[in-house]
Amino acid sequence: MCFSFSSIKQLLRWSIFALIFFPVSVFATVQEEISKGDSAFKMGKMDKAEKYYSAALKMDPDSWRIMRGLAETKFILKKYRETKELVDRILAMKIIKRNIVEVTLLDGGQTFEAELVDENVIPPDDGRNNMRNYVDGEAAKPVLHYRLFNLKTGKMLLTPYSDTKLKYKGVPRRVYDYVTELHFKVEDILIAKAGVKGPVEMVEVKGGCFKMGSNLGAASERPVHEVCLKSFQMDKYEVSQGLFQSVMGHNPARFKGANRPVDRVTWHEAKGFCKKNNKRLPTEAEWEYAARAGTTTKYYWGDEFETGKSNLCDSTCDLNISAKNITDGFPYTAPVGSFPANPWGLHDMVGNVYEWTADWMDDKYYSKSPKDNPTGPVRTNPTDRKGGGVRKVIRGGAWASDANSQRSAARKGFVVDYRIDLFGFRCVL
Repeated sequence: MCFSFSSIKQLLRWSIFALIFFPVSVFATVQEEISKGDSAFKMGKMDKAEKYYSAALKMDPDSWRIMRGLAETKFILKKYRETKELVDRILAMKIIKRNIVEVTLLDGGQTFEAELVDENVIPPDDGRNNMRNYVDGEAAKPVLHYRLFNLKTGKMLLTPYSDTKLKYKGVPRRVYDYVTELHFKVEDILIAKAGVKGPVEMVEVKGGCFKMGSNLGAASERPVHEVCLKSFQMDKYEVSQGLFQSVMGHNPARFKGANRPVDRVTWHEAKGFCKKNNKRLPTEAEWEYAARAGTTTKYYWGDEFETGKSNLCDSTCDLNISAKNITDGFPYTAPVGSFPANPWGLHDMVGNVYEWTADWMDDKYYSKSPKDNPTGPVRTNPTDRKGGGVRKVIRGGAWASDANSQRSAARKGFVVDYRIDLFGFRCVL
């Protein structure tokens, strides 16, 4: 094929015009911009990688593939809030087991579902000279292809970027897990940057006597018995992640946020935090006394559960204990203090996260508990799960518990090293 000098000259003019007025080549496809971004990222040229990924995202604003690359790039560039926005968008997407995409072949308009096996395939016979050689004298760049497995026909096929449009059906689990790790990293950095504002507020709890336990609850809540306590101070709120991270240097929480309660905290970590602040964990008796706040009903507000008083497994919760007729506004943990305080000014004694106490768990302890300032059973057998050997008492219910678990008398015991996203704490002095 031959080209006249005038036609080549005209093509050169048009090419120069396009390069001047279009920062991204008019010939570039989404995948080509992604490939440029990937290449720049591998070479450590983060500013260029950010430019290419951003251009690709403008072309395909819903692609997790582009968001992931751009999020990684912005994280390295220390643009943490922008990283968080991208990561949050990915984590809000549907999780899928295989990398399924909707494929549209532009030359014929055919659309079908396929598994994306590889997105950077160079056919063995590719790379021959083409028209560009006549323009700038360079060897032709290889034409990149997708390798796709057509779910309908069961056949593998190669399609060039320029002829193919992809729409992701969701985020593969392995990618979701990777992005979750990035989410943890960037959130911890943002929490550290937020810092801790002001001293920890505490509530003065005046000593007195009360009836502990319930004859209507589980066997471990019986018998109801009188307990008398000395005065003490208790944290007004559950310990937040911002506060925990500033003291302990790490943040185990699953549901990140500076003002959210720290979750996934072990009993040993809770005890260690309180000790570093010259405080301690409350005894089980102190906890129930403070939670009841002078009341004798199931909950501090009455005998019937009321919407808006606590964070529990509501209608948005996917567990079989969910309360179908209640929506508390928070699918997981809520920032501390999001719900009303009890009559003594303590927030979240009901719901949000279970709270560790100092006492070992013994289902029969109430029958032998002393009246004055009880500190729980003596640990006589470290291997005895029912006799207070390996479990500590947790109280108050959580975001994934039902209303029954949020009664003032409800009690459970868990192994001290359990790390579950339902467990938090507060300290006393």
